[in-house]
Amino acid sequence: MILFGLCIILAVFLLVNNNKDKNDTLTDKGAAADFTYNDIDGNPFTMSEQNGKVRLVYFFYSNCPDVCPPTTFMMSQVQNMLKDEGKFGDKVEFVSITIDPERDTPEALKKFFDKFNADYNGWKILRGDEKETAELARKYQLLVSKDEEGNFGHMNLIVLVDKKGRMRDFISPQANNPSDTSPEQLYDEIKSLM
Repeated sequence: MILFGLCIILAVFLLVNNNKDKNDTLTDKGAAADFTYNDIDGNPFTMSEQNGKVRLVYFFYSNCPDVCPPTTFMMSQVQNMLKDEGKFGDKVEFVSITIDPERDTPEALKKFFDKFNADYNGWKILRGDEKETAELARKYQLLVSKDEEGNFGHMNLIVLVDKKGRMRDFISPQANNPSDTSPEQLYDEIKSLM
């Protein structure tokens, strides 16, 4: 009888957990820091003015020798999935912020993102002051550092921000490790917040 009772409890537990909305597993990790930076066309972009859209926030630099190009490629794959559904730019926006504004001029950034067919209607490429950007990254719980030779080190995570401006996940993109998040998994996480 005790074994039967335990089986019933286990079955109810599994049923409840399997029927949970994916959104429930994306716990609130705090408010996304507000900021205003200029995009590559010189237009101001304010994070809080984008509430109502799901956002991916990614700190990168175009001269990155390893993880930034494959991560940007992965984001472009997700962009295309969202465009196919008519959601990109309207319901979902990507925000890429350079940590190297000295070398990442608007022209250099456009050249970098054009390689990935970025749709600038929904993908905002931003530049700000280098020190302010490092501090902004810390507010997004990410670390950025610069060595004496001018090379950057940074955490390669994409921050998923919900429509209310709350951070919901820190995504390790499938740049080098197959066990990390795939484009399809990232797409599913975004859809769970729409």
